[in-house]
Amino acid sequence: MALFWKKQADVRKMIDKYLETVDLCMQLFNQSMMRFLNTGCTQEFTREVEETHKLESIADDLRRKIQMTLYGKALLPDSRGDLLTLLEFYDKIPGAAEDVLFLTKVLCLDFHEDMIEDLQKLVGVNVEAYRMVRESMNSLFENPSETLYQTRGVDAKESESDRLERSLIERIFKSDMDTGEKMLFKELVQLIGKISDRAENAADRIGIVAIKRQI
Repeated sequence: MALFWKKQADVRKMIDKYLETVDLCMQLFNQSMMRFLNTGCTQEFTREVEETHKLESIADDLRRKIQMTLYGKALLPDSRGDLLTLLEFYDKIPGAAEDVLFLTKVLCLDFHEDMIEDLQKLVGVNVEAYRMVRESMNSLFENPSETLYQTRGVDAKESESDRLERSLIERIFKSDMDTGEKMLFKELVQLIGKISDRAENAADRIGIVAIKRQI
């Protein structure tokens, strides 16, 4: 059963543009974090942080435009509410990525060399959680019956992220950093993990909408 709003061509185009903008935001987040972990707080890293911020702002503006458009459409309140709530959850993912980059730029921490690889893994797992949510959104529009299968992968990535977070935090507090540095490092690690947390929340909402569309 196709989603009710699929028939609203203009709304669907706006949603596609929004999703594509979030894609670009998350791609640049991944690129800039990997650059930071490899080369530190360079001018190129700072430029990419600003570009990510601009993309996140554009995505947020597009979401608001979709919201206003939907309120003017002759859609059932329940159906309209499903989409609006879903987009609000989805929009928290690029927001979390922007928060990570902002804190990284402000603190410009110098991680121990032996932690870099696990930090790269943590970033990668959280970006992969987003990619799986994106695939779930595609399934929701095109084939809702496949959506629940897609969302289960997000749960697995969130669990993997939790394991990496705990391992890194344990190593941070066993290191020779001073207490202040340890707390800052811990905050950044947990902030990265929030991306997959929010991805999981969005995936849960996608699953709920998919089930309702099949009833």
